[in-house]
Amino acid sequence: MVAGCMGLVLGSDLDVETQLRWAVAIAEARSLDLLVFRPVDSSAAATVEEPLDDPERTGQSAVTRQVLRFIADEPGVHAGPRSGEREPEEDRPPESGVAVRLKEIRCDSLGTLRQELLAEVRKNKLVLVTMAHDELNTNDPDLLRERRLFLRYAPCEVVLCYGLVKDFEISRVMVASGGGAHAAAALRLGSDLALAADRDLHVVRVNPDIGPDAERVGLRRIEGQLVKVLGSGRGGVQRQVVVDDEIARGLKRAWEEGEHDLMVLGASRHGILGGRPARGAAGKVYKGKARPVVVIVRAEAPLRSRFVSIAEGAVERLVPQIDRDNRISLVDRVQSSSNWDFDFFALMLLSTVIAGIGLIQNSAAVVIGAMLVAPLMTPLLGMGLALVQGNPVLAKISLRAVLLGLAVSLLVGVLTGVLTPGFDEPTREMLGRGGPGILDLVVAFASGLAAAYASSRPGLLAALPGVAIAAALVPPIATAGLALSLGELNLAVGALVLFMVNMVAIVLATVVAFWVVGLRRVGTTSRWVQSTLGVVLLLVLALGIYLSLRPDNVPREQRIPATLRLAMQERLGSDYRLSGIAVAYDELGAQLYIRIVGDELAPEDLANDIRRLARNHYDTPVRVRLVTEVRAGVDPP
Repeated sequence: MVAGCMGLVLGSDLDVETQLRWAVAIAEARSLDLLVFRPVDSSAAATVEEPLDDPERTGQSAVTRQVLRFIADEPGVHAGPRSGEREPEEDRPPESGVAVRLKEIRCDSLGTLRQELLAEVRKNKLVLVTMAHDELNTNDPDLLRERRLFLRYAPCEVVLCYGLVKDFEISRVMVASGGGAHAAAALRLGSDLALAADRDLHVVRVNPDIGPDAERVGLRRIEGQLVKVLGSGRGGVQRQVVVDDEIARGLKRAWEEGEHDLMVLGASRHGILGGRPARGAAGKVYKGKARPVVVIVRAEAPLRSRFVSIAEGAVERLVPQIDRDNRISLVDRVQSSSNWDFDFFALMLLSTVIAGIGLIQNSAAVVIGAMLVAPLMTPLLGMGLALVQGNPVLAKISLRAVLLGLAVSLLVGVLTGVLTPGFDEPTREMLGRGGPGILDLVVAFASGLAAAYASSRPGLLAALPGVAIAAALVPPIATAGLALSLGELNLAVGALVLFMVNMVAIVLATVVAFWVVGLRRVGTTSRWVQSTLGVVLLLVLALGIYLSLRPDNVPREQRIPATLRLAMQERLGSDYRLSGIAVAYDELGAQLYIRIVGDELAPEDLANDIRRLARNHYDTPVRVRLVTEVRAGVDPP
């Protein structure tokens, strides 16, 4: 009885018959049917089944004809759908045979091919997918990336075979014993292939040299794995322990001594033999012996990885993904612009001087000009890119530029304040940057998203100046320096907190944006990346909670003194009622809006008293606008 179905993804470096023979060997060993996938370049992504039950049909591709020829020549293999998928009235194929189907996957990129394959695996509930190659290693980074992503997210067992040659037959099977799900899957496959070929199974474990009992410890661990994976009744198993502190070296020794022609390894052992097998691997001699066929087995992906795969697939369908040329250009541009050099230093110095003068003059236009000159956004993008790619070199370069830029800008801000005559109190522009709020965190995060997304799209690079204005990185540092020159420590701390809010939010947003457009690390995430991302997330969360809960969230000049309302209501008496007080700012400074309700317009002496009372509650000059709301039904005089 057929237990399920497996898939074969045809490659271009081996002939179709050789790949089919390998897949059928697994299918027969596992009692599975075979679904063959043929990738085809096409502008429109789709998966179409090619009927194999009509050999005389015209318009068949060369691959279809080769598959049909193989089916005709191979006993026990027949064309058609799985027996369980046929209509009741159709003739069923023999249950003991391997039913072969062929599907054409039309795709315009390797990413599309991966998505279509994963969809087919889920749709057809495949229990195993195999690929056979002359050589597994590749210099194509896109192919390597997509292969790793498929391995990471495939909801079934994946078997990669390389070094395969025409007319290969299994004679001696060697399996590397180890811990984990991948090693267990490799042991099961090796056992099934050996049983199907009526050969002994050779299980090898490399144990470190822990003393005279190293070999006995290794044998005990082999026995434990055999019982756990294959059960206690499996016979025909040879056991070998190689005592060596290096696993790769120990496995090479075992292979050379045993003259094995098929080596099955768990996915964690990928590349353990070193080097790449040359074309015509059967004739390639490796230390005096022909190189074996190497099979790498990866167990089905855990449930968490499958959910991530579905999420990534949804994102890739919604957001255009960055291609290789633009990815290389982006990395080159960000890395070269994140270096601390004279150009970076000069721009930081000049942008801080411009920002300092603009803050002192209360000129928003000058401050905006400083934002355009400041180069700090690029190293923050570099930090996000380094976290996404797991690039510690770029992370160090970017962090160094940010810290040195912060130090230079702070020093220049202090010197600007000290050297400016008549500068003896904080200005409105400075006070506006001394009390960061939760909205500043939101703006910084949105700015980071916009900057990273625009950087990944050459056509959107013109938007970066606007992003630089929104991010406002240098003005808070310049404000802190000017405040320090005046001895305003609270204002300086508040401005530095604003810069910290901007920095961590932009870095986190950059990570998110680059991940969305397709810049993702496909290998194992480094510990430093996990730690750094955790720190950034905690900082953003802590700053968000702090900014949301802090009671003093408004700069001093924007606060309404607590005693002002009581004093005004007392002056208004019983004829008028205070309706509201608000503060607004324009180019001329602060303006206080006071609204009162009464039966008639406030007399001139009362209005003057109200204005004088309001001004007396502020340390700096404010303009007062008094508005009287006349009660309905009462005509003013």
